Amino acid sequence: MRTNRRGFTLIELLVVIAIIAILIGLLLPAVQKVREAAARSTCQNNMKQIALANMNYESAYGTFLPGVGQNGCCWGTWMIPILPYMEQENLFRNYTNFGGLDYSGGRYGADTGTGSPSGNNFVASTKLKTFLCPSDTVQIWGTRTKHNYVLNAGNTTFFQTNLPLNCTGGTTTGSSGGCVSFGGAPFGWYENSDQSGDSTVPYNGGAPPAGPDKNAGKMGRPRKVTDITDGSSNTLAVSELLAGRGDDLRGFTWWGGGAGFTTFSVPNTTEDDVITGGICVPTTNPRMPCTDVSTMTRARLLSARSLHTGGVNTSLCDGSVRFVRDSISVQIWRAAGTSQGGETFSFDN
Repeated sequence: MRTNRRGFTLIELLVVIAIIAILIGLLLPAVQKVREAAARSTCQNNMKQIALANMNYESAYGTFLPGVGQNGCCWGTWMIPILPYMEQENLFRNYTNFGGLDYSGGRYGADTGTGSPSGNNFVASTKLKTFLCPSDTVQIWGTRTKHNYVLNAGNTTFFQTNLPLNCTGGTTTGSSGGCVSFGGAPFGWYENSDQSGDSTVPYNGGAPPAGPDKNAGKMGRPRKVTDITDGSSNTLAVSELLAGRGDDLRGFTWWGGGAGFTTFSVPNTTEDDVITGGICVPTTNPRMPCTDVSTMTRARLLSARSLHTGGVNTSLCDGSVRFVRDSISVQIWRAAGTSQGGETFSFDN
């Protein structure tokens, strides 16, 4: 006895395929949201660990981490002294000449032409997962790694002076227009440079003036908790930064010019990052405008950037973590970047 078996018609098959496509289309945004939420949570956890490591460093040494070595540029940044507090003691021991006083001594890589020991190149070529945001793609420069977390150099420029350079009579938020006065920062950067690069060759930084502070007159001068008169819960410590594509040195945190951020411009700004002394490769996707030329009005600085929807993750000097939206006013953002500005503000405004 023969049984008639009826298969799918072409129209029925097309309808089933269309329904499946619609379901996938509806499901995909939800999956992407879950992935982004997970990436954002991981990113926040990384920043929490960095902020706590800085606090543990302060407990041991009485100051926060130095932003850069005492002569700036190429003899290590905060990335070196933080390593023992991020379970990277062995990596820390491989690095030599942190904060070096010489041009030819060990720097961050053996291929710099300065005779750097291979240990420094090994350190700078090590990818550290805790310093990478999963929303961004891993980038390298030669063999050396770039990362996504940077320390707060204040509300103006890495030179840690007023903007426009050497202007007077302004406010820390620029609320009166014109001059934006430097309001202090929890981490030292190029505050004693010639305002064009780091210090001059042979990068000796000059002799510190007489006084009780042995670090006075040097770049990267470590700050004490008591220097943060605005309060540790009102002062940014860490933010995100997108790693530069190709030879772009943003996020090359072994180098001082790629290891910090300022709050002069709001997160994910359309204004240029100013990579003085480094390499700039602007991109539109992700949006990363830049220049390598400082001007009087916009001198050496990097802005907070991320691929999270609508803002960036940050951590404060007390170790707390906060998501800051791109829509934050520039006045509040600048106030959050100062350590001694005396401003009254709320992130929720």
